[in-house]
Amino acid sequence: MTDISSEMIFPILPVFLDHFLKATKFEIGIIEGTAQLVASFLKVFSGHLSDRVGKKKPIIVAGYLLSTVSKPFLYFAAGWKDVLLLRVIERTGKGIRTAPRDALISAYTTQEKSGRAFGIHRGMDTLGAVLGSLSAFVIILFLGETESSFRLIFLISFFPAFLAVIVLLFFVKEKPFHSVKKRSFRLKDLPVSYYWFLFFQGIFMLFSMNYAFMILKSSNVGVSLGYIPVVYILFNVVYAVFSYPFGLWADRFGKVETLTAVYLIFSITAFVFTLDTPVAGWIGFVLYGIFMAGYEVITRALISDIVSPQLKGTAYGMFHTLSGITVFLSVVIAGFLWDRFGADVPFYLSSAGSLIISMIIYIKLKDKL
Repeated sequence: MTDISSEMIFPILPVFLDHFLKATKFEIGIIEGTAQLVASFLKVFSGHLSDRVGKKKPIIVAGYLLSTVSKPFLYFAAGWKDVLLLRVIERTGKGIRTAPRDALISAYTTQEKSGRAFGIHRGMDTLGAVLGSLSAFVIILFLGETESSFRLIFLISFFPAFLAVIVLLFFVKEKPFHSVKKRSFRLKDLPVSYYWFLFFQGIFMLFSMNYAFMILKSSNVGVSLGYIPVVYILFNVVYAVFSYPFGLWADRFGKVETLTAVYLIFSITAFVFTLDTPVAGWIGFVLYGIFMAGYEVITRALISDIVSPQLKGTAYGMFHTLSGITVFLSVVIAGFLWDRFGADVPFYLSSAGSLIISMIIYIKLKDKL
């Protein structure tokens, strides 16, 4: 239900900024990067807090609620700075809830089934995204590609998000565990293999391309505004279909080996977007859906496998914080390169960089994780 709400907004927000609020690509990069950065700094604190107090559900509820109340205010946005503020608030909610939520899922699974557990989570998450994008498409189809249609979608997005909070409050149960509140966290409490994983993840994320720029590139190469949500629906359908299989393959064939293949897929994805045809936009989002399914499932499952239950909230928080920092740098640089040198340059750089790092990850991490 939360992703029905969020994905009503996310596929159309970059287009709304570009076409109606006349934001530059650099400003759009600032919005996405800052929102992710603020959220990610909160993830490490909320994750560690949940480990120390021994309670995750209250923190998760607070995060979902904050995101919910921020979304309808996009209706009143008059400029890109208004969107920046609201995106920061919305992502703050996500920052508060994400690490405790992943740790809560992890508490109910074993190492042998961690890939499948997170695969189910991502599959359901993405099913909501499909329904949200479909809802946005239907509204635009009937009301037209107008600014008022986009703003109406922002208002409507509140209702499924509010329902999600109600379900979370009354139907989600927390599994008891022993907290680590007797002493402070120390970096050496986490295994060395975890830090190797973080190091290479950070390098890869510097070359990763944010979905907002892929949406803008699709629009740039000829996909009409009204069909942007449909492209995003296709992305999410593929995302949902591949989430569980990737978890199954990772459990069976090795998580590092599968993650390497996933990063190679991203390299191909970024290159496809440089072909500058509407067909490339559609194919690019199919490949991006495959990549995201593998990336989201395998990275979380790897952390679940190598970190003890008492520190998983902290570990997921550190991972998400690092991701936020690198995503911020990535999207700001991509926006600058787009405005200065053209739309294809950041995609060429992303493709080449991710290809190189995928090879390095396989060589360096295969025997460490």
